[in-house]
Amino acid sequence: MRASTTNPESTAPPGFVTLEEAARIARIGRTTAHDIAREYETTAGAHGLPVVRFGKQLRVPRYRLEDWLGGPITWPIADHDTPVASPVASPDTSITPVASAARVTRRATRPSGQNTLPFSA
Repeated sequence: MRASTTNPESTAPPGFVTLEEAARIARIGRTTAHDIAREYETTAGAHGLPVVRFGKQLRVPRYRLEDWLGGPITWPIADHDTPVASPVASPDTSITPVASAARVTRRATRPSGQNTLPFSA
């Protein structure tokens, strides 16, 4: 049995990327990527995202994607879905939550002694 010669930690981009990976690289939505890939196929390559069809699967040649974007891509793809740190509030423990006016009004209109709905389930 032969050992695999591919390095899983390689930083070189692959020759082909999926349509979803191309969308992430171009920072467009998946549906938009499919739409402009379909445009590429219907215009015989005149417009759209350059794709190659392998059966039912679409793949984007890396060198064509780089030409389309106007520069080299970096690999692995930077994950732009990482959450941005939100500002941290000062830990002031003297602040107490305030009930909304609607909630106070509803509770105020309930007859005294009624803790549940007026009908049975």
